[in-house]
Amino acid sequence: MAMRPDATETPFDPTFLHARREAWLILCAWAVCLIWTVGYCAFAAYDVPPEQIKIMLGMPSWVFWGVLVPWVAATLFSVWFSLAYIADDDLGESDHEEALHG
Repeated sequence: MAMRPDATETPFDPTFLHARREAWLILCAWAVCLIWTVGYCAFAAYDVPPEQIKIMLGMPSWVFWGVLVPWVAATLFSVWFSLAYIADDDLGESDHEEALHG
């Protein structure tokens, strides 16, 4: 039986691992918003008689729940993600910075 390498012995750079984790989270959040928006709007907006459509904040209720709510949720997720979740990795100095300082 082959021995499995320890998690600390990964061949990938930690910066790459952070970026990959963050990219998967963004992709999952995008997919959830897409599925909710398309699914909800498809079921709530089509084949509904106009007299049954409720109005919320001056727009049809399916627009409110199918477009506005996921939009606000995605904005709040983006703020949380950028301020609290993204890893601040040291990328080292660039050649341009070394030329300016050295």
